[in-house]
Order: sequence, then C-alpha cells, then structure tokens
Amino acid sequence: MEHFSSLTNRIAGKGSDAWAIHMEATDLELQGRDILKLTIGQESDQSTPSFIVEAAVENLRTGTHGYSELRGEPELRQAIVDNFNHSTGLQVGLENCFVFSGAQNALFSTSLCALEAGDEVIIIEPYYATYPATFTAGGATLVQVPSNPKENFQFDPQRVRDAVSSKTRAIIVNSPNNPGGIMYEWDHLKEVVEICANHGLWLISDEVYSTLVTPGTYRSPASLPGALDFCITISSVSKSHRMSGWRLGWSIANEAMTERLFKLSLCMSYGLPGFIQHAATIAVRQSEQTSALVRGELDQKRNTAIRELSDIEGIQVRGSQVGMFVVIDIEELGTTSIEFSQRLLREYSIAILPCDGFGESCGNYLLRLCIGETEDQLARAYEMIRRCAADFLQLRR
Repeated sequence: MEHFSSLTNRIAGKGSDAWAIHMEATDLELQGRDILKLTIGQESDQSTPSFIVEAAVENLRTGTHGYSELRGEPELRQAIVDNFNHSTGLQVGLENCFVFSGAQNALFSTSLCALEAGDEVIIIEPYYATYPATFTAGGATLVQVPSNPKENFQFDPQRVRDAVSSKTRAIIVNSPNNPGGIMYEWDHLKEVVEICANHGLWLISDEVYSTLVTPGTYRSPASLPGALDFCITISSVSKSHRMSGWRLGWSIANEAMTERLFKLSLCMSYGLPGFIQHAATIAVRQSEQTSALVRGELDQKRNTAIRELSDIEGIQVRGSQVGMFVVIDIEELGTTSIEFSQRLLREYSIAILPCDGFGESCGNYLLRLCIGETEDQLARAYEMIRRCAADFLQLRR
C-alpha cells in the first residue's frame, strides 16, 4: 500500500533537500569521523543558563504533572505580553498570546489557520528552508519576491506590491533574517504593512532573531497603528536563552486568530509540559540578562568570521550583520554551493549549509555557516574553508 496524501508532496523539495549535507555529516559522525557541524542555528558550546534549568527541575519536583492550559500557562503568557508591550508600545492581553512547541510549530499552525488551497502567500527571499513546506502545507501557492545578495538581501517593496493578486492572503517577513543575517529597512517594512492593510492580507512576522540585535534598533511591524488587526508575530526562547532543545515559542495575534489556533491545538498538541513552560516563564522575565550575553558573544564571533572569511581568495561575505549566521559567496571559485559543501565535508570534515533551498535569489553559490561554536573550532573551520577554496581555484588555473 503506497497511497499518500498530497501534503507529503508539498512538504518535499528543495527546503527539505537543503539538509542533505547536515544529514550526511551526522552519518559520518556515527561512523566515528570528527565532523564539525556549522549547519544548525545554535550555540553548541553553551548550555541553557542554570537558573532556568533549576526552575524546570524544581517545578518537576513540586509542580503539577497533568495537562497544562492549552493556550499556555497564564504566567508565561503574561511574561510574553509584558515584553511585547514594552518593546512595541502596544497593550495586548493574554487573549492575544498562544504558546507552541517552538516557533516552527507556531508558523505551521498559523499557516493552517490562515491559508488554504487556492490561496497565494508572498514570501521574501532569502527565507528559512522550511518556509515553503510550512506555508504550502494547506494547499496554498508560494509567490517568491527576490532580493539581491550583493545589496545585503534588501528587498524592493514595489516587487511585493506587484506580487499581490486577488488570490493573495498573506505576506511573510523574517527580520532579522535567516539566512541573510540582516534587518530589513524600516521604511520597507512600513510599506509591507500598508500593502497588507490596503488589501486585507495577513502579515506573518517571524522575529525569532530580534533579541540578537542591539536593544532599541529593532521595531516590530505590529507596532505600527492598526497592524495588530492583521499582523501575527512569532518568536521563541530558542536563540535568546539558549533553549533550542526545549521547544517553546509563541504567537501574538488578534483574538479571532488566537481562537482558531486554540481549536487547532485541541486536536494537535493539547498543551505543553508544565515544567518547560515554568522554565520559559523565568527566562522571559529575565529576558535581557541572557540575551545580552548571547548577543555579545555572537557579535564578537561574527566580526572575527567576517574578517577571516573575507581574507580568503575567491570568497565574499554577504549580509551577515546580525544573528548567528554568516553567508559566503563562492561564485568566483567556479563551483556550486553543493559541490563546495560536499568537498568541504568529505575531505575537510566541516559541514556548512548550501543556500539553494533558501530561495532562487541565492543562486547556487551561497552557503550559510553558524558561528555558535567555540573560537578554536571556528578557527579550524575557517582554515579548512581556505584550503577547500584553494583546491577549486587550482582547478580553474
């Protein structure tokens, strides 16, 4: 019996293929190879702060072990909306906040509640590799708006306007951007909000990396007058508090959307573990303490990465102004991102991710590497990338 739903076809493709190098690297590790994986967005040398871990342990010992509140425990949601209100100047309440098992689940659930077969959804390149599957799972069609890597991945708002049709139901923005490592210009985001308001569209804003920029430099599209009526803001504690494995994220949206997310949760997850929510509450309430530490360390590593990688013949750094990724352009090496990543892994034991699955704007010559490793390990990676680049240059001569 091999009958599968059409959903399984929609969630396949370049987005899932983008992880082939990561999977190969994992297989090589299992075979005993010493592989340095710079493919996943997390700090591999850092664990969750001890005060957050202890909060979870204490809750396991003394807390309730039954079903939790489906929307998320009130204390956690209150901490989330307090932070959101402080950063945006809005006054949202618990009825606007819904807690999920990570931002990825929040995005997927939002997609199912906002989009269906026959709809179109506009997405700005480059985008996170899982976006195409996430936003077409319900049958919607993806409409991609390109950006130019050589112009730091900034998009043209007029191209967003031109992409709107009678079938458009939503626009997706991800700023700070993964993989580009840039923040979109505020005037451009304001134009996207205006487009959504004028055409009655949802604006889905993925802001997972917003805590990794200097406080006061980031503004959420939801903060604009009237935007909360149609803007769905997604975030999590994964990056800000070194809690990627805890799987906790959230959405902030109008009450009508939040109510539909509740009904979806009834038949999908039925709430999250109480001890994880309690730990996240403590984390969110002390948000800036850990975020500042993470941000400072990543800023230092990024500066080093840009300096070291820019010094390699045949390689250019694109974007990479914020966040935990650096994007390199290898077009001058005369090879493709897939060929380069395969050789780098198989001969030099370093795994970095081709950007082919992040949108057509990336062409086949951009690669993304995470700067979350130790400085010694990153230095090893830069040296191996240098040697691998030299190999391809030699082939051209």
